[in-house]
Amino acid sequence: MPLHPLILALLLATACSWALGQGNSAIGPKTEAENPCHNEVSKFEQVIGFVRQTQGNKAAAELKEKLIPAKVETDILMKDGYCGLSKYLRERKLIN
Repeated sequence: MPLHPLILALLLATACSWALGQGNSAIGPKTEAENPCHNEVSKFEQVIGFVRQTQGNKAAAELKEKLIPAKVETDILMKDGYCGLSKYLRERKLIN
């Protein structure tokens, strides 16, 4: 059974975050102030989480897919990381 696109995107985002963190393990984990791009993406995910809590998983998944298709999100994360995804979300006025 294939993974739902939202689950796949979240797993990919987690894996990318982990991989990026491992590359800088000698320096130590980044603080929130050092990673503003990740924080901006996190704000968007929090909104989707609120929709999930109030309207259910299906509504949240449909909304997220409509706002940013899973394939687009995955492609941006793989190519440009969280800053690329943050830029995409800002350009579409999905975050401030």
